[in-house]
Amino acid sequence: MLCLDLDGFKGVNDTLGHPVGDALLCTLGTLLTRLAPDGLVSRLGGDEFAIILSGSVEADRPRGLAQAILDAVSRPLEAAGHRIASGFSIGIAMAPADGTDPDQLLKNADLALYRAKKDGRGVFRFFEEALDIAARKRRQMELDLREALMTGQFRLNFQPIYDLKADRIGGFEALLRWHHPTRGEVSPVEFIPVAEDTGLIGGIGEWVLHEACRHAVDWPDHVRVAINVSPLQFRSQGFAAIVMQALSRSGLPARRLEVEITESVFLDGEDHVLALLHQLRNVGVRVALDDFGTGYSSLSYLRSFPFDKIKIDRSFVTHVADDASSAAIVRAIVDLAAALHMEITAEGVEDADQLGCLRGQGCDSIQGFLLSKPVEFDAIARLLPARLAKAA
Repeated sequence: MLCLDLDGFKGVNDTLGHPVGDALLCTLGTLLTRLAPDGLVSRLGGDEFAIILSGSVEADRPRGLAQAILDAVSRPLEAAGHRIASGFSIGIAMAPADGTDPDQLLKNADLALYRAKKDGRGVFRFFEEALDIAARKRRQMELDLREALMTGQFRLNFQPIYDLKADRIGGFEALLRWHHPTRGEVSPVEFIPVAEDTGLIGGIGEWVLHEACRHAVDWPDHVRVAINVSPLQFRSQGFAAIVMQALSRSGLPARRLEVEITESVFLDGEDHVLALLHQLRNVGVRVALDDFGTGYSSLSYLRSFPFDKIKIDRSFVTHVADDASSAAIVRAIVDLAAALHMEITAEGVEDADQLGCLRGQGCDSIQGFLLSKPVEFDAIARLLPARLAKAA
């Protein structure tokens, strides 16, 4: 069994309209039927197809068919008078090794399809036992995340952001932590992708926003709190209302909240994102562009919206004191930000040499282990008087 998922079909419907999308599906159905005359071709729904090869099938037939399909859709297809670029991701499961009944075979082909999409799309993958184990772990992770949100297992740590110009801590970045009752600390790298894929990131992100504002309201007036916002959370309906609710309930002034986004929020189109950014800006919330330089087209986004801050990714900061190219990139980003009247924060600062280089290049603020690792809320009062001279 081959499970196929059409890549980028939503973009066809959105830009050319549903009639053209329907015509493309018909074209692809005809193409698959021609390439698999020895199989049963079915559209499962939406942009998903399946092909069943039964009877006497050569061992290499599924692989050859999958590659033939990918080759056929590598060129634009004609549909309703339009030339449309398309592509498939394909998952393959084979009986009896991967299942002896239709439901099991379909499930395992779908798991292989998920792996194909995860590996970059436009490829085919065979089912492996490890995929089933990973799927079960993922399902358990989802259940545990739901339980964690309901029972209050999440907490926030805070990492200081040091204002080099004012020579004091100017803010804290709120970082989500999860202590599982049996597994102990679970890394965000492990659970955030699951939360995004399952839609749980909305509820978790809302909790983070309310909790961070509640904590920050009692800090000195010059100290802000920064919140990382998932692209899925940011693009969801009602995000601005959630922000306003968190500010209203906590009493935190909007100017003391900083929303950090990455360039990936723009991938599905700029219009909605820019409207939301301006909506936040109009009520006084600050907006920072995180992980600058590691995304897709940073300069175009800087032109589209006047961010309050740019955060230089740690990959450039790590070698800023001992690598000329890293130093040149940081210097260029600092100069660019100054010309656009945006602040600069360097992430991942761990030693005095990095600090000296960044200070010399005119960086506004730094964040990293040089001053402090992320700490529990109770430690913030002790950190506020800290100076870099004592930490270095």
